[in-house]
Amino acid sequence: MNIYNTVALLGVVNKLEQFQPFLLNLFFPEVALFNDEKIALDKVAKGLSLAPFVSPMVGGKIQRGKGSTTVMFAPACLKPKDVVDPSRMIKRMPGEGIGGVLSTEQRRDAIVTDITLDQRNKILRRLEWMAAQVLLEGKVVVEGDNYPTVEVDFKRDAANTITKTGAGAWGAAGVSPVDQLEEFAHKAEAPITTVVMGKTAWKHLRADLKGDNKDLLDTRRGSRSQMELGPSAGMDVSYKGTLGSDMEIWVYTGQYDDADGNKKTFIGDNQVILGSPAIEGVRAFGAILTPGAGYKAMEYYPRHWVGQDVEMEFIETQSAPLIIPARPDASVCATVCASAA
Repeated sequence: MNIYNTVALLGVVNKLEQFQPFLLNLFFPEVALFNDEKIALDKVAKGLSLAPFVSPMVGGKIQRGKGSTTVMFAPACLKPKDVVDPSRMIKRMPGEGIGGVLSTEQRRDAIVTDITLDQRNKILRRLEWMAAQVLLEGKVVVEGDNYPTVEVDFKRDAANTITKTGAGAWGAAGVSPVDQLEEFAHKAEAPITTVVMGKTAWKHLRADLKGDNKDLLDTRRGSRSQMELGPSAGMDVSYKGTLGSDMEIWVYTGQYDDADGNKKTFIGDNQVILGSPAIEGVRAFGAILTPGAGYKAMEYYPRHWVGQDVEMEFIETQSAPLIIPARPDASVCATVCASAA
């Protein structure tokens, strides 16, 4: 009997502290499961008069029905996989008492838990990356091994992606970041309630708030329920206050490792994202096409098995996600200054 079945692995990980994706929790809180290998975008974006579409760079297909257009997207499957290294079971673990107080079986349990949590966090970081791309660009490029590179373009209004350079950039003489934030907010199709920015952008906004606009920032924490999902201990996010009556300011410096092992921030130091719950963001998941998962949609499908040719233990977690903004024009992104300031 395999004590590390899917139900057991899900139960263990759900009790542990996980990576808390700030942008994902803030702007894409809803979950939609599709028991098919493809995700129907128009079923998520019910409020749009025109469904967003897949703009293929290599692959992608639009399926047309009578009187309507259904946009189908087959998401790339995330599959972090690890070997349960037997040599770790005979060594004292970090934090274990001197001389070793755990049995081999107890160490094995701890190692399996550690691997499963690490895989879940890798998937969450990928979802956070996708959420950032959707908010920054209005689209996301999905690519991977043995998967055709596909651009999923949600057709956000081009005016909602802004770049300020030269005399119009934050930090330039006579430029007020406070005034520009108001200008940016007016481009959204819904009222802006949340602003998330990098540390360089915040440096310039803070300087402006120390001048003529020093009375505009209220640093008392509000009680909006949608904001409670975001920040938690250990996150690279800081609440700075409310600008005016309803625009909350956050600084986000969360990082991830790219394919080459380099540290990257989810949003640039010089970038500003403006949004609200009106984005109606959704985390959509396609079906996991394996017998163990029942060919059904799951947010995460962890599994454990022992190889037959080589008797080694393996753990793998699968997920087939796509991050969707039902109202892409309810968000605005601005690059407001040079990347280094």
